[in-house]
Amino acid sequence: MTQEEPSDTHAYSRGAPVREALERLASRWTVLIVHALEDGPTRFNALKTRLGVSPHVLARALRDLERDGLVTRRAYPEVPIRVEYELSALGGTMCPVVEEIRRWAEHTAPAIGEARAAYDRSRQDE
Repeated sequence: MTQEEPSDTHAYSRGAPVREALERLASRWTVLIVHALEDGPTRFNALKTRLGVSPHVLARALRDLERDGLVTRRAYPEVPIRVEYELSALGGTMCPVVEEIRRWAEHTAPAIGEARAAYDRSRQDE
């Protein structure tokens, strides 16, 4: 076996639990949803408005997080039905990670903006 051919038990192999957890964290909406739910239960429409995401995309992301045990969904028997989402105990363990990602983003955003502008300028000169 070479370095280019990891074994099936390698932590980052397709289907490995560690890889699946990393893919959940790297999912486009996970960090934003976890951050939005840090303050407690939140209704679907409030999340949709806060995140600026389509209902379809948000519903899919919440379903994925619920499936992975990171978010709980509570439906109240009211008319119209009221649904709230909340971080589970497992989902709450992501809060410190999300906070570090947020700090990194705030710290590097200006440099990333400058790099993008420089890249765009260099592409215009071609």
